[in-house]
Amino acid sequence: MKKIGVMIAMDKEFQFFASHLQNLNQQILHKCKFYTGIMDGKEITAVISGIGKVNTALCAADLINIFNVDMIINIGISGGLDSSLNIGDFVVGNEIVYHDVWCGEPNKTGQVQGLPESYYTDSHLTSLLPQFRHGLLCCGDQFITEEKELKPIIEKFPQALAVDMESAAIAQTCYLYNIPFLCIRQISDVAGHKNQNEQYQTFWKNAADNSVAVLKDILEKL
Repeated sequence: MKKIGVMIAMDKEFQFFASHLQNLNQQILHKCKFYTGIMDGKEITAVISGIGKVNTALCAADLINIFNVDMIINIGISGGLDSSLNIGDFVVGNEIVYHDVWCGEPNKTGQVQGLPESYYTDSHLTSLLPQFRHGLLCCGDQFITEEKELKPIIEKFPQALAVDMESAAIAQTCYLYNIPFLCIRQISDVAGHKNQNEQYQTFWKNAADNSVAVLKDILEKL
């Protein structure tokens, strides 16, 4: 039976997902909640990692070292950087980069010295979701709410689809451990739009149901 790690940042994103797991068990490890159960014939270990790069890197390492998962799937929300995206759209990160890292020359913007310029997710896993847009995700320890915060990210990474606070830290951890990684993000708002805050609040009405549906679709294909 395949062991699949699922990483979710916040409790409200996890609530609907947990209801679909059979034989659900919970344990707290390093102050994070890990849940094990069965979904679609796969052994799932899900963790509510909390927000930010350090939280998610530590949880990813625990999934790999303690729960021995074969792959990690991160599903969550992101702010849209591409103006053509709509609220509720899903995007798949086939390339992921830090937008808030600079280690000086000769490193590239977003590159941790000694590590790749960007991280690529598992091509087989991303191929399971041809119905969604695939592209670059940017990650940093900032909740982007103002257009002035958005502008320098777009200038550095004009091809980026979305921005979040966890994906690159998980990608880096999976790269170091040579573990397949898939990152799916649902667009909660598009920074710079006049009604951005209203978009974010309205988004949550159907977000969890939609995320679970996408996750179940992936698990059925694995």
